Amino acid sequence: MSCCQCQGIENMFDKKAAKRALKRYLKKGPSKTTGMLLKAIHEKGVQGLDFLDIGGGIGAIQYDLIKAGASSGTSIEASPAYIDLVKEEIHKKSLAEIIDFKHGDFTAIASDVDSADIVTLDKVICCYDNMSELVRLSSKLSRKIYAVIYPRDAWWTKLALLFMNFYSIIMGSSFRVFIHPTKKVEEIIFRNGLKRSYYATTLFWQVAIFTK
Repeated sequence: MSCCQCQGIENMFDKKAAKRALKRYLKKGPSKTTGMLLKAIHEKGVQGLDFLDIGGGIGAIQYDLIKAGASSGTSIEASPAYIDLVKEEIHKKSLAEIIDFKHGDFTAIASDVDSADIVTLDKVICCYDNMSELVRLSSKLSRKIYAVIYPRDAWWTKLALLFMNFYSIIMGSSFRVFIHPTKKVEEIIFRNGLKRSYYATTLFWQVAIFTK
């Protein structure tokens, strides 16, 4: 991830955005696609497993996996505002000793991150220009389950992308969204010994589970 993109993420996903996301989560629960991902992971079984949640956001996946019986987890987040807010929440839920938080660009700190039974990336691949490095490093750390949500590479999503990035340019933001070819993403995952065991789509997103 470029320095400009990192700065763009911090500006786009600031304290105000984090509070909005948390308020929405507390009122309505996980988003539709996150719910689909979690349901598919539950069917594989999470009891006693540990996890690595890359781009953990407001912690929807983390809360759910711990509640479902996961033993512990690590959250890596590029936005400090989200980490600060989630840390406040986990103290309320007595999860502070179970989840380890790391701030930074995952690809830059991957060598210092331990492998995990479950690795999740919920709408993170679309934030990286260097998709191959992100997917290679993250899927390599998965011992059992690799779960991702990222945009479909269809004409209508690419059209929407143009408008989204044009809006960012107008607003003076360096944040950009990327749509990477599904085939290239999966080829990298397959090379790390994983096979696709679940796949579903919505209009814009694709939800996939890969297992060893």
